[in-house]
Amino acid sequence: MVKTSYCHQYFGKTFQGSYAGFFLGLCLVIWSGIVGAQTIESLRWVEGTDYPVARITFNANVRFVRQAPLDASDFSQVSFQLIAADERILSQVVEDNVRLAQVPGGVAIELSYLAAPKAAIKTLNLRFSNKVRLVARQGPGSKTIDLDFPLPNANVTSVSEANELPAMALTPEQRQFAVVLQTTSVGDASAVPHIPGQFQNYAVYTRPSGSVDAKTLDLVVGDFKTEFDAQAVQLSALARFPMARVVSLIAPVITPTPAEVRAPPEQVATSTAAPFITTEVAQGTDMKAAELLSQGRAALSEQHFQESLDALNKALLLPPNSSSQVAQELIGQAWEGLNQPAKAIIEYQLYLKLYPQSDAAPGVTKRFEALGGTVVADAKTVPAGVVKTVEPKFSYTGSVAQYYYGGNTKTDSLVNISAGIDQNTLSRNNQSALVTNLDVSGRYRSENSDVKLVLRDTVSNNFMASSHVQSSLNAAYVDYRNLQAKVDWRVGRQSAVGGSLFGLFDGVSMTMPVASKYKFSAMLGAPANTLVSAPSQRLTGVMLEGDGLFERWGGNLSLVDQTTEGISDRRAVGVEARYFGESMSMFTQMDYDLNFRALNALTLQGSGQGPFDTTLTVLVDNRKAPSLQLSDALISSGTTSLRTLLQLRSLSEVQGMAMGTAAQARQALFSVTRAIAPKWQGSVDFRYSDVGALPAIGDFQAMPATGGQVNVSMQL
Repeated sequence: MVKTSYCHQYFGKTFQGSYAGFFLGLCLVIWSGIVGAQTIESLRWVEGTDYPVARITFNANVRFVRQAPLDASDFSQVSFQLIAADERILSQVVEDNVRLAQVPGGVAIELSYLAAPKAAIKTLNLRFSNKVRLVARQGPGSKTIDLDFPLPNANVTSVSEANELPAMALTPEQRQFAVVLQTTSVGDASAVPHIPGQFQNYAVYTRPSGSVDAKTLDLVVGDFKTEFDAQAVQLSALARFPMARVVSLIAPVITPTPAEVRAPPEQVATSTAAPFITTEVAQGTDMKAAELLSQGRAALSEQHFQESLDALNKALLLPPNSSSQVAQELIGQAWEGLNQPAKAIIEYQLYLKLYPQSDAAPGVTKRFEALGGTVVADAKTVPAGVVKTVEPKFSYTGSVAQYYYGGNTKTDSLVNISAGIDQNTLSRNNQSALVTNLDVSGRYRSENSDVKLVLRDTVSNNFMASSHVQSSLNAAYVDYRNLQAKVDWRVGRQSAVGGSLFGLFDGVSMTMPVASKYKFSAMLGAPANTLVSAPSQRLTGVMLEGDGLFERWGGNLSLVDQTTEGISDRRAVGVEARYFGESMSMFTQMDYDLNFRALNALTLQGSGQGPFDTTLTVLVDNRKAPSLQLSDALISSGTTSLRTLLQLRSLSEVQGMAMGTAAQARQALFSVTRAIAPKWQGSVDFRYSDVGALPAIGDFQAMPATGGQVNVSMQL
C-alpha cells in the first residue's frame, strides 16, 4: 500500500516603488543558468482601444475554447488548447503566475496557469480586483487570447443580477432606442437564436441590418425611451450575445462633410448669421445628436468605421450640443480605423483646440502624437513658436511569487511468516522544491520615444536532485519605440514576432510600417530552445504583415533561415491568414520547408456563434513533430557537429536521418458550448489524434504509431 501526501505553500509580493527595487529585480537575471520554457509569455494591456483589453501572449500556438462564467464575476476560467509547442512547454509542471496592474477604467488581474501535461484542454484561472464582465476570445494571432472588458463598471448589479430591467416604451413617440442582439443571414432561420426569458416583456423582431448587400438581418429587442434604458438591457444581454449593441431608431439624413470644411462648434455658436435657436429647437438638436452619437459609437465598437464616420459627421454638422465633444473625439478614431492618419490628425487637433482642459484630452493627445502630430500650446497663453512638450515619465511594476512543493511516500509491506504477519514500513521524501517566479518591467516615455525593460524568469531549487538550481529565462529584453517614425527595436531574449519563426531567440528584432495597412519585421539572433544543441547556430527572419485587408481579413508572409556552422539548417516560408467577424473568427497557418521540400505544419482553426446561444470551436492540425531541421540528424548520428556529419554522409542521407526523427502528428477538435441558464453552461468536446511511428535512435527505443485515438468529454 502506497500513500502520498502533497503540500503546497504559497506567498507572493507585488511591488511598485523605488528605482532601487526595479534595478534590483533586473539584477536577478544572474539566476539564469539553463534555458527553459514557460507557457505564458506575457500579459499586458492593449493600447488605443475603446475599452480595456488585456492580451495574453503564449510561447506556443493556442486555440481559445471557452470561458466560464459568462456573467459578471471577480473570478473566471479560460480554457484553451496548445496547438504547437516544444517539448518543454508540453511537459511543463511548474505553475505560471502573472499579475497585471490596474489601468484607469480597468481592473487588476492575477493570472495562474496550473500546468497539466496530460490534459488536452488547458485552463487559466483569472482573478480580478472587482466584479467585471469578461468576454474572452482568440486574439489577433495564433499565440494570443484577448480578454475584453466592454463594460468596466459591470459590477453595478441592479440590472444584470437583480433582473430589474427597464420597461418597454409604449407609445410610438417614446420609441427612441433598441438593442440589436445579433446579425444573421437572410433566409437562415436556423441562425436565429433562442430569446432568453428575461426579455419576454419586450418586443422582439428582425429588420434589415442596413448593409450594402442587404443580405443580413438584425435581431432586435425593444423599444426604449432613453439610451440609458437600452444600455441597461444591453448589459443584461452581453453574457449570451457578446456583440449586442444599442441603436437609435430615429436619425436625420445629412450628407457627411469632411473635417477640413466643417465649421467648428465655436464658429457656429458665434456666427452673426446664425438664426436664433429656441429652447425647443435646442432640445430637438440634443436628441438628434445623441442618437447619431450612439450610432457612431456602436459602429466604431464593431469596427464598422465608415458607418461610424457617417453618423459622427452628421452629429458634428448640427449646432453645438451636449454630444459635440464626444463626437469630435470619436471621429478621429473612425478615421484611424479607415487608415486615414492625416484626417485623424486634423480631427484630434480640432478637439485639443476646442476642449484642451477636458478629461479625455490626455488620451486624445496620446493618439494625436502617436500619429505624428505636434501639440502646440494655445497662442493666447504662450508666446508664438513655443511648443508644448510631453513631460518624460518613468514607471515600473513587478511581482515575485514563490511556491514550495513537498511530498513523501509511505510503503507498508505485509509478509506471512510462521509466527504471524510481519509488517514493514518504509517512508521517504521524494519531492522537495522551491519555485520562484519573477516578473518585472520598467517603462520610460518621452515626447519622441517609448522605452521598456522586461524580465521574466522562473527559478526552481530542487532539494532532492543533484542539480539544485534550474532557471527558465522566458524574457529579458529592452524595447525601444520611436513614436515619430513608428519604428520598434527590441534587443535580448524574446519571442518570435510570428510567421515561420517559432519559440524564443536571443537577438534583435525590428518592426516598422511600410504602408497604411502593412508593416515589415526583421529578426536576427540565435535560437534559444532548440531540440539539439549544435555549434554556431544563427537565425534570420523577415515578415510582411497586413491588417484591415478586405475589411475583416489580415495575415502575413514570412521567410526564416537558420544556419549551423554556416550550413543551412532550416529554411522555410510561412503564410498566415486570419478573419475576425462579428460572430465568427478563423485562423490558418502554413509552414513549408524549402530544404526538405516538405510541409512542416498546416493548421486551420475557427470559432463562431451558432443558433440557440451556442459557441462552436473547430481545429484541424497536421504537422511534423518536431519541426524539420537538418541538425536533428545529430540525434541518431552520434556526432555533435553537422559539418563533420556531412563529411561522412551525403546531404540526402543526412536529410533522411533528420526526417526519421520527426513523426507525423495529426489532431482535430470540435467543441460545442451552450449557456443553459444564467449561471450554468454545458460543453461537449470531441477530440481526435494520431501520431506516426518513430524508429529506434541511439538509446531511444522505437515508438509505434498510436493509431487514431478518439476522446469525448463533457462539462457542466
